[in-house]
Amino acid sequence: MPFHRVARVSHGWAGRLGGLVLASAALLLILPATAASAHPAAAAAGTIAHGPTGWDVLIVVLRGIEYALLLLACGLALLSMLGRDLPLRLPVVPVAAALLAGGVVAVIAGALLASSASVAGAIDYLTTGVNGWAGVAQIVLETAVLEVALVRARLSPLLLAGVVVAVAAGHGPGAGPTWPGIAVNAVYLAAAGVWAGGIMALALLRVTGGWQAGGSELLPRFIRVAPWAFFVSVALAVVQAALFLAGPGEALTTSHVLTLVAKVAAVAVIAALSLLAWRRRRVGAGSGAVAVLVAVAAAAAVAVYPVVPTHAREAAREPAASGPAVARAGPFPGPGDLTMGSRAGRTMVGLTVHPGRPGVNTVRVYLASPATAASRARLQVQGRWRALSSCGGPCRTATVDLRGGERLAVAVAGPIGGTASFDLPSLPARDGTALARSSTAQMDQLRTYRVAEVLSGFRSAYAYERPHQLWIRTWYGDGVQQSLWLGSSLYVKTSTAGPWRLKSKGTLAPVPYFNWDPFQPLVDAHIVGTGTVAGVPVTLVTAFGGHGSDPDSVWFTLSVDQKTGRVLRSQMWAPDHFMDDRYHAFNQPAAIPSPRKG
Repeated sequence: MPFHRVARVSHGWAGRLGGLVLASAALLLILPATAASAHPAAAAAGTIAHGPTGWDVLIVVLRGIEYALLLLACGLALLSMLGRDLPLRLPVVPVAAALLAGGVVAVIAGALLASSASVAGAIDYLTTGVNGWAGVAQIVLETAVLEVALVRARLSPLLLAGVVVAVAAGHGPGAGPTWPGIAVNAVYLAAAGVWAGGIMALALLRVTGGWQAGGSELLPRFIRVAPWAFFVSVALAVVQAALFLAGPGEALTTSHVLTLVAKVAAVAVIAALSLLAWRRRRVGAGSGAVAVLVAVAAAAAVAVYPVVPTHAREAAREPAASGPAVARAGPFPGPGDLTMGSRAGRTMVGLTVHPGRPGVNTVRVYLASPATAASRARLQVQGRWRALSSCGGPCRTATVDLRGGERLAVAVAGPIGGTASFDLPSLPARDGTALARSSTAQMDQLRTYRVAEVLSGFRSAYAYERPHQLWIRTWYGDGVQQSLWLGSSLYVKTSTAGPWRLKSKGTLAPVPYFNWDPFQPLVDAHIVGTGTVAGVPVTLVTAFGGHGSDPDSVWFTLSVDQKTGRVLRSQMWAPDHFMDDRYHAFNQPAAIPSPRKG
């Protein structure tokens, strides 16, 4: 290209640089805006955000700074590649240091917000699921970027690509499958890093006085790649926006969607103006500025007032259209619901999925004491965390899109909390009522059997023999205590060498007895998978044990021998009562001792 043409183009770009920097700033706001809608602190899946909190706005600001620094770093790396033969003086070290600092602040702030400012919860957030591990990987990679900048005075494109993927994984869009969403967001960021980051880097060169060292020669090289990256970013912005739109009619009825449409339209205008600029035609500064201002304002509004995905809005409207759905607002399962129990630290967690079919489902979580109505909880679906909103007392809820086979996790914040995991079966789950009844009938026919039990950390052994004989041993810190129930006589023994002592008479020993007996008939029994117990293949059946208008909060998981139909393991989940029983020695000698023989 002749020198006079380069000079003319350079002059045109220098005149438009301010406007294009504003355009890049608009895109920077657009990027975190999309991600903010998926942040667990900004909006819980299935709950419509009624407005931003101060913390939500803070996260948006921190994320905007984080994206700006990342794109600037990508732009500097691009200029280094385009100007290998030029004596460029690029401020790579301060930018890499600022990138690391911004990333650390944004990741830690997001973790603290998602865990209700609990340090233990933040650590759990950062070490569980895609969002947390992505944040840790981001900080590690940004540290490596700074180290390379200090040693070699350059920014590593490969490491920055890793940072882009980590940021996309941690802040990916909330609609659609997780990994495709991450891929779209990563390419979106990479394209923005080429054109918006490049413009920012060129502007930084002019501000820092490095333009004379080759800035004018970089422009024509940059012009050859920037338009393509710009159009890719605009196309992906439209794709991400389309994920939240149900159709043209909804754009005229939903204020959030109207804001999103305004943002996309403004970006399209910026695209047209930039195309004219890259073709070296005159473009009025006023029209470009107006389009940029619209994009900035719309993007900021979307960031602070997150757009709720279409299926979540439809699910949120479902209770108003269906009377029975209102009755399902409590934490306990209704007829036909898929329900499972587990524990998160010291807190029992009961999870119910309604209606339990592929598509949009309401997930309700019961948090038993010592959790309170103020206890915070999060739900992980496909590796991504989201906040659970309160539905009264111990109830927490969210609306999610499920296909079956997912692993759900519920994290309860605070010293009483932890993380409970649930492996969903294929949806709809097979009814397990007949299997639960037949396995109970099989167990009731046993003459003798033994049980190895762990109850909230305490270990016990039971030996049952018909008609009414029961031997119980429980291990405590100071030794073993024994009970011997023969007919209606109950004997106790407090030391291994001590004698049996008659404690009471009058009530027959309950033989046979199983921990689910007082809660029959079990409710909502479903087959949720298979496994093994002591090497024996089993079928897993989950069920709820509560009945009536004020049900007991108790859940069961039964492991049924696939060959004999007997229960080999039962797990009972209740408040402060986590019981794990393993059944063995069926119809074998029970070896129950005699009180006369010590």
